Amino acid sequence: MKQEILVPRVNTNDNEVELVHWYVEDKQFVEVGQEIADVESSKAVMSIESEASGYIVTSAKVGDSIRVGAPLATIYTELAELEADLNGDRVVESSPSVGEPIFESVVNNGAVSTELDLADIRKPERDLVTTTAKPSFGFTRFSPSAKEYLKQHNLDASQFEGMGLVSVEAIEQILGKKSKPITPANGDRSNTVITTTPTNNNLRSEKVSKAKQIEINLLSAGQAGGINSFLTVQFNSAAIRQTLVETGSLNGQILPLILFEFSRLLEEYPVFNAYYEAGRIYYYDRIDIGLAMDLGKGLKVPILRNSNLLSPVEIQDKVTNYATQYLDNRLDPVDLIGGTVTVTDLSNEGILHFQPLLNQNQAIILGIGGDSSIEGYPLTLTVVFDHRLSAGREVASFLNELKKRLLSYALSNLPETQKLAKTKNVQCSKCLIDLHSLYQKYGSEALMQLHINEQGETDYICHVCLGGF
Repeated sequence: MKQEILVPRVNTNDNEVELVHWYVEDKQFVEVGQEIADVESSKAVMSIESEASGYIVTSAKVGDSIRVGAPLATIYTELAELEADLNGDRVVESSPSVGEPIFESVVNNGAVSTELDLADIRKPERDLVTTTAKPSFGFTRFSPSAKEYLKQHNLDASQFEGMGLVSVEAIEQILGKKSKPITPANGDRSNTVITTTPTNNNLRSEKVSKAKQIEINLLSAGQAGGINSFLTVQFNSAAIRQTLVETGSLNGQILPLILFEFSRLLEEYPVFNAYYEAGRIYYYDRIDIGLAMDLGKGLKVPILRNSNLLSPVEIQDKVTNYATQYLDNRLDPVDLIGGTVTVTDLSNEGILHFQPLLNQNQAIILGIGGDSSIEGYPLTLTVVFDHRLSAGREVASFLNELKKRLLSYALSNLPETQKLAKTKNVQCSKCLIDLHSLYQKYGSEALMQLHINEQGETDYICHVCLGGF
């Protein structure tokens, strides 16, 4: 007995994925739930688990683009049956005969069906009757956000049976609540394939990854037809960082603070949280910051939803969680779509000045640069903006206000009463551990939180005591 593992639909807009890694080899025994491969869509890398126990035979190699619903591997209960199929002793039932045509039809949920009878294929075209095919997946798996969506809207999960991996976006499209937008970036032009002639056939070449190609398309769309310009402000950040370290705030990280002030300031500049199309300006009704992230597994842009409503600590927690999910290949595609504005940070790479590229359907992108090797740890804030929506004067005002807000966190700018409290030897009021010892013991996880005690005085409590012993 054998069972095929089909390529799941990672998100509704992708009809194929790229195989980026195999964790197993042919004829290896695998268990149910064991990771066997990683595939990459335009949004994320997803680990594929075995749906049965048995001996595996792979159907593709690393680098292949595989259509959604196509076989990725086959699991055999008996090794002898696997060997028989490999040796050609009998025909593999799931494989079509050589030379027989295969016709594909797309059903309502986007799945591909290839199960038309050969007799029907050979009928005259006028005699064919269009029928609705069943989904071609042998399993259904809901993302965490999709499960919550079903619960909130009291939906029957059985109506999505056989759809593979189901996201919130997939649910909304199936229910007709969300349609794919038609814009100059994804309209007719997206179906046009331009073939170019290599300039030098003697050079080594390799195919661009699927995620990189999508990135190219989105960034190209962001530049197409736009009138993009940029402005930069620069200031020393050492005093701000000193405040964060001495108060034990945000593990000394300045990025959550920048995101906090940036998102709040966007409320006062709605034209920066919008986009231009066909002579009109479309304003977003929420601020969802996309944070560009590349930790060695390709560029991803997870979204901080309603970021203007989050505290600096909440922003830090979300960024940390996204970084962990990124490294574990657990980013949900739903978390990578719908950004209204983008932020990219190269300050930890020693890059002081750079000009990021504007994304599709966005008015601005904020680039953060910095160089710790220069005295004062200078920081730059660069806003690339679409001149069709705003002018340099507005952007200059925005940047100077953002700079002013950030510099207000420097110890030298704090009120005198706060300054004394923040520069004294900070220690936990519960266990009496000091900040230096806390960092030595817990490293980047160390946190000393400022609070007001029962006597109305400024006090501190470490993250251990805060969470309970």
